[in-house]
Amino acid sequence: MVRFSFLILLFFASLSVAFAQMEEPDTTFLAEIDSILNEYEKMEKQRKVEEIIKAYDEKQLEREMSFKFDGALHFVRGLLLTWTDDSYIKRDARFKHHGDAVNWADYAVGGIPLAANWALKSAGIKSRSKTERMLTANAMALAISFGTSEALKHTIREGRPDMSNLNSFPSGHTSLAFVSATILRREYGYISPWVTIGGYTTAASTELLRIHHNKHWMNDLYMGAGIGVMSTNLAYFLTDKIFGADAINKPELRRRDVERLLKFNEKPSGFTFVSGTEIGDHTIRFDDARIKTGASFSAGADVAYFITQKVAAEFITRVVNAQAKVFDTPNIFTGGHLNIYHFDLGAKMSWPYALGKRLSTRAFAGMRHMNGDCLTDGTKSYTIPNETKFELGAGVTYDCLDTQNYAWGFTCDYYHTFSHYLKNRYSISSSWKILF
Repeated sequence: MVRFSFLILLFFASLSVAFAQMEEPDTTFLAEIDSILNEYEKMEKQRKVEEIIKAYDEKQLEREMSFKFDGALHFVRGLLLTWTDDSYIKRDARFKHHGDAVNWADYAVGGIPLAANWALKSAGIKSRSKTERMLTANAMALAISFGTSEALKHTIREGRPDMSNLNSFPSGHTSLAFVSATILRREYGYISPWVTIGGYTTAASTELLRIHHNKHWMNDLYMGAGIGVMSTNLAYFLTDKIFGADAINKPELRRRDVERLLKFNEKPSGFTFVSGTEIGDHTIRFDDARIKTGASFSAGADVAYFITQKVAAEFITRVVNAQAKVFDTPNIFTGGHLNIYHFDLGAKMSWPYALGKRLSTRAFAGMRHMNGDCLTDGTKSYTIPNETKFELGAGVTYDCLDTQNYAWGFTCDYYHTFSHYLKNRYSISSSWKILF
């Protein structure tokens, strides 16, 4: 009986120990399970991140190999100016002939971006293309551009402002300059936004030189720019059909690309280079004649500082050059140039309506300085007035963040100057922005 009672007690004691062990599990074992679960979650997150990065890289490679239409705007401008400035271009005037030596100097300026492209390649700096792709695309772009320009020159036979020949339309120098700038942007634009800005600033300088040297009308320049950009895009597109993706040093997602996107949507303070045309009032009246200007070449820079996500202060500058002719007289006068300089301070309201895209409105005020040449027929002269006047203006801007370190877009502005001469003017420009 005693033995049976002892066994009963031993049984219940064993049950108590078992239940106690169930209530107090092994903490080391649980810690190991928790560690494994944490590692698993990290691996899952890493896998998802790698999938996102891979998808982004594949999308960027697809964009690199697609045909781009960013030169189409130049064509539209060129065609519009060919139509609107037709009567102005046909009016006779004797613009100064600067000699044929300027042609080679202007070619040298236009070829700077292409020379920089191959200098970087020779220095071993990684380009977007492998050598076979770069050589083929560059040669094809130059051939398409040159062939198209020469075919149009000998078909249309438009006279130059200096009356040196009938090969004005389109501008071959501008075509070369924009081929060079577009090649540099496509190959090395991913390194720094200043590469792209530098290339297109040089191309715009070539345009200004051709106007200053009286070799082209404005429509010639825009058609040349469009031919240059589109020839380059077509050349790369065709080259990729030949070599495929293997000839491309594939784009990759970088931390600074993400940081730039966040900054663009938060406070996109930065420097913007603009190049375009200024139109509007184009007549200065005298008692017996008028001086008329054609569409004007415009270039400049804007600096914007964002106080909040939507409000910014701006400093706006423009340099404008226009050719001028005397009308309403049977005599043929010399042609000349009108120069306008804008310096304005403004306030901008900006809305990030989509990821990497902004639409803005702005109002500004400042000063406009204007001066120009004296136009004469040898016996009588008309002088373009020199003046500095207060001006007000307003406009809209559009910015789209590019994958190569900068934002591109356009600006449309209206200027009202408190003057008797050319008081209502409009500016339409392409833009390239670098974030601070």
